[in-house]
Amino acid sequence: MKTNETHVRKMWNPVAVVLLSLLVLTGVCGVPVESWGREKLSLDKAVSEALERNPDILIARGEARQSSNNVNIGNAGLLPRVDLVGSVNYQDRDEAAQNGLTEYTSSAASLQASYTLFDGFGNIYTFKKLKSEGRKGRLQARNTIENIILSVSEAYYNLADAIEQVAVAEESLAISDDRLKRARLRSEYGQANALEVLSASVDANADSVSWKQAVLGRENARRSLNLLLDRPVKSEYDVETEVLFDKSLNEDEILEAAKKSYSSYLITLEAVKQAEYGVAIARSDFFPQLGVEASYGYSKTLEGFNAGMNDPSGSLAAALTLSYNIFNGFQSSIKSQNARIELRNKKLLEQKTVAELEKQVADTWQSYRNSLDILEFQKKNLESAELNFRRSKELFVLGQLTTTTFREAQRNLIDARKSIASAAYDAKILEQRLQRFAGRLVGEENDQ
Repeated sequence: MKTNETHVRKMWNPVAVVLLSLLVLTGVCGVPVESWGREKLSLDKAVSEALERNPDILIARGEARQSSNNVNIGNAGLLPRVDLVGSVNYQDRDEAAQNGLTEYTSSAASLQASYTLFDGFGNIYTFKKLKSEGRKGRLQARNTIENIILSVSEAYYNLADAIEQVAVAEESLAISDDRLKRARLRSEYGQANALEVLSASVDANADSVSWKQAVLGRENARRSLNLLLDRPVKSEYDVETEVLFDKSLNEDEILEAAKKSYSSYLITLEAVKQAEYGVAIARSDFFPQLGVEASYGYSKTLEGFNAGMNDPSGSLAAALTLSYNIFNGFQSSIKSQNARIELRNKKLLEQKTVAELEKQVADTWQSYRNSLDILEFQKKNLESAELNFRRSKELFVLGQLTTTTFREAQRNLIDARKSIASAAYDAKILEQRLQRFAGRLVGEENDQ
């Protein structure tokens, strides 16, 4: 008896206690030891990182700034043009010119300014079109940002799903390992034949393969998210696996908001506006053009090859010009016809886009509601599968249940756990798409 007590004391040394505590906590809490102290990445933080570092988002913002820079009255011809002009002209004539010289050099320098007073309002509509193009550029940038953020959300929930699938695979493998150990013990005591051991070994190996595949899927999902966040491809972190759903979503409200905020649809509306401005610009070719020019300069003529501006003579000139094109080979007519055709096409595209938007919202909404219903069914199915497995395990341990029936109960439980995790994340991804339709995925402060 004393020997046994000594043996027990040796077993329960401080190191063993610590190790056993770690194992107990791991089993109870369901948290792998290697994940302790690791970064917890939330979806909001992932989105924030993408907004700061994702290359596609940074490029989209740069392109939006280019579009904004083009919105300038100078690009529309609404500012005067000012030129500084200089010239040196050498002449060697056989006969004397008006200045009485046969060989002379004329030097001149002048400041010239010109401005279009009226061109059929073409410059005004050009500026309006530039402003529309600037808005379109910002909307295109926002559309790109929304696409990336939606991809980040999907990658985030795909990773969460993959983590859940690994946990379920580990649970299945633990059940199969326990069954294999029991079969071997029963075989040693003559209570089981070799076929039962072999069957348990095959199932354990199959679950090991499933676990390896789940781990590979998890790592692939993490690398996909790292790429979107511009993180090192092997970055390690944990994600939140719990999801909450927005109960305030309404299909009609989402569709109404989409027609006001959905960037892809707003881009189509801007294209219609640009086509309208294009018609007005083409129409301006049928109006006369009125412009004003002014110049002030100095000139000097010297004998021989001698350029210089010593004691030059100054001059001021101004002119008011009016021009009206009578015939230019029907170019203006063709331009006007094409502009009207372009406008008609853009309006048809707008009608098509509205119909597509309504369909997309309806399809996504129906899929979202269907996913939530499936999730509720899966919860009930999981309760039944858990109860069935507990009872099957009790009967299996007592030897009152075949290995085939027990394995079937195990598969039903594992499939139920996998399905409920996937159903929750699928529904959340659909909810994110609805949020995007409503223009809530990216705040207005991130549009620029």
